[in-house]
Amino acid sequence: MGSMRRVWRNWWMQVVAGLLITAIVVLPWLWIGQEDKSILPHSSDDAQGLLVVFAVVTLWGSWFARTFGYGRTSFTVVTSVGMVLGLLGLGFQGLYALEPELFSGVISAGSTHHLWVFSGLLIISLAWYFLSVKLRLPIAVLFYATLTVGVSYWLQIVASLVAGAQSFYVYLWYSGPLILGLILGFVGFLRIMNLLMWVFALAIQWVMPAIVESIARVIESKAVGWKSLGSFWNEFTGSVLEVPWQTPLLVSLAAAMLTSVVLLIVRKVRRR
Repeated sequence: MGSMRRVWRNWWMQVVAGLLITAIVVLPWLWIGQEDKSILPHSSDDAQGLLVVFAVVTLWGSWFARTFGYGRTSFTVVTSVGMVLGLLGLGFQGLYALEPELFSGVISAGSTHHLWVFSGLLIISLAWYFLSVKLRLPIAVLFYATLTVGVSYWLQIVASLVAGAQSFYVYLWYSGPLILGLILGFVGFLRIMNLLMWVFALAIQWVMPAIVESIARVIESKAVGWKSLGSFWNEFTGSVLEVPWQTPLLVSLAAAMLTSVVLLIVRKVRRR
């Protein structure tokens, strides 16, 4: 691990890392699409895919900055530059593929809506990225709880493209809860405040699938203002109770408890 950290000390390698993270996340859509189509999911017909891309890029970028950069501000900022450059490049490619008239000065309502959605998601993802890197892990876990669901969606999309992997499709949904459980394990459970964070994070995990799907439907409907909030609330209340929560909860708790116990044993052995 030490040698890997030394590799990423150079600022240009941190930019490359941000670009690589973005490129890897959008690979499934590159596989799905055609050469004359947008690589990045478009808000008009695949808003959920767009939300998944931003969530997974933010999660992986945050993990990279925490693991290899120890959360240092300079490392975090430079890595984010690579992520932003990658997302902006994909955004421009998508506009050129689907809205070529925009570059001729003709701005349609669809182009304006997509630009607003893309810009909003970019700003929110950057805020989530910096907060999840710079805050202490017991607080940052709440932000991670909103992002790990993206991994579940992303892996299921990958499985749908790989021959023979469809049999694992259902089980891949639990990858997000597993990751959240590992993070909760590092948070620990010996303090009351940490246990409260466990409860809040697991509650967020439960509602996130309904939130993602509801936001995606509102974006695709092109609703704006108070109408969009009303549409979101109707979609959310209609779907949140249908989200299966028992198995994801058990997966997260099992991973969290196992990780916490292993870490406690390792720390006691080191002290001796």
